[in-house]
Amino acid sequence: MFKIMNAHSLEMRKELGAYYTPSALSQVMSDWAIRRPTDKILEPSFGGCGFLESCEKSLMEIGCINPMENLFGVDVDQKAFDTLKKKYGHLLIKKHFILSDFINVFPKDFGIEDFEVIIGNPPYISMHNMSYEQRKSCEKVFADSPFKTKTLGRNASLWGFFLLHALSFIRENGRIAWVLPSSFLNAYYAKELIRIYKNHFNHLKIIKINERLFKNEGADEMSVLFLCDEFHRTPINNGYVSIGFADTLNELTSIMTGTKENKLNSSENYKYNILDIDTLNVISSITEHKYSLKIQDIADIKIGMVTGMNNFFILDQNQILKHNLDNKHFRPVISRFSHLKGIHHTLKRHTKLIADNKKGLLLHVSPDDLYEKHSTLRKYLSQVDRKERVKNRTFKKRKKWFQPDDGIYPDAFFSYMVHEFPRMILNKGKVNCTNSIHRIFFKDIASNKLKKACCISLLSTFSQLSAELEGRSYGSGVLKIEPTAGKNISFLIKDDLIHELSNLSKEIDQLLLNNETSNATALVDKFFVDKGLISLDELKSLKKGLFRLRKDRYKGVKNYE
Repeated sequence: MFKIMNAHSLEMRKELGAYYTPSALSQVMSDWAIRRPTDKILEPSFGGCGFLESCEKSLMEIGCINPMENLFGVDVDQKAFDTLKKKYGHLLIKKHFILSDFINVFPKDFGIEDFEVIIGNPPYISMHNMSYEQRKSCEKVFADSPFKTKTLGRNASLWGFFLLHALSFIRENGRIAWVLPSSFLNAYYAKELIRIYKNHFNHLKIIKINERLFKNEGADEMSVLFLCDEFHRTPINNGYVSIGFADTLNELTSIMTGTKENKLNSSENYKYNILDIDTLNVISSITEHKYSLKIQDIADIKIGMVTGMNNFFILDQNQILKHNLDNKHFRPVISRFSHLKGIHHTLKRHTKLIADNKKGLLLHVSPDDLYEKHSTLRKYLSQVDRKERVKNRTFKKRKKWFQPDDGIYPDAFFSYMVHEFPRMILNKGKVNCTNSIHRIFFKDIASNKLKKACCISLLSTFSQLSAELEGRSYGSGVLKIEPTAGKNISFLIKDDLIHELSNLSKEIDQLLLNNETSNATALVDKFFVDKGLISLDELKSLKKGLFRLRKDRYKGVKNYE
């Protein structure tokens, strides 16, 4: 097990995006990156000095007499400099270490032109959590970068701009080694960064580490190494990208030295590298048929309603009674996907949900109900004071802060974060849902039978495998399906089979109500085999691929057998 040292509280670590790297990991990275005793090395966010210590050892191993002459660093945190002084004191050299945010620093600030090695673990701060000054600095970094493309997108995290900015510091034929969050394997801006790096490095290695290295640090994601060799300032446009998967440090070392790796699939989705050739061929063969559609062919996916304060607006019946509120102020709402059963949701089922004391009632107040000054309703609303109402960004977007229902009722609900696989459930009760659930809006071409058939088809092994490929692994092995990913999930359907497939709805609905999801999947799979859409051998390959992807998703969390 790797050991991690961090002087900050968990809350402060999240604010700084500071998750200090285990020494065993920083050492193998340093050994890979540093190749000559004269290499000049930059750590753009040195934090607890773990990388600096590892780089010092690597330099000494290859005959460097005074490693501190070769080491340079940046950090925005004064505590990092306190640690630096304690560890190196009088050995520190003027201008080698700068107290600043890396995105505001340039090579000239160090008094040298460039570095042979850049190595580190950039801060994990999302665009949403950046300060105003950081956002402005990131905009300037992007605008001024000679390596930029058209855009990194609106949601690029701070580490994305670190990666872009670092290219202005690296020497010809130099090397970069990063530890990055698992979003590097999925995010749009990460794919754009890989394209940029591919244009300027001969060889890139992406290594997914299945152990949750930063779990004790408050980050539950898997980590990824990004190793970049032989930099060229002038674009080469033919860089080679390989990918590997490591469960242990020994495996990691063998991949880093090139003895265990695979070329990155041209799809840019690392998950395709987990599947064997038979499964890849089956997926390709099935998706080429006209009876293989994507959700976006018949529907659109949007996020659910944003209340701005779910715990305040969404109550169960006991809470309503406790506050002596009138049910006339409440509307039915789905606050958790787990509250949905079967293949459709009706008002009758919602009534049972409320009877079971689930949070399924949304407070939505008419101004006409607020004339009575000392009513229990006004008393309840007064719990949110003016200062909090002004600060709440969601409230600012509404005419009346106490009216969270946006009135956009979906045709169906779709999973957002799941442990098994995403499901589509028809909305037959004119019920809204929160943004923990996606909203489905069918196109005009979709008949009622097609809608039902789509919900059923998505239970198949083929669609489950498609969801694994499109979704993102997150936290404790959960599969996260963003709207764009959801639209790309494939399902099987044929015009002359829509009626027969929809006729399975009662049987499928009952199986799902009984939590017999595996039996529901088996029934749908059998239907497609019997109708000749897939063969038994193809189904076997799909099941094998699904097993491999789920096993990978749960690595470092639990055994999946």
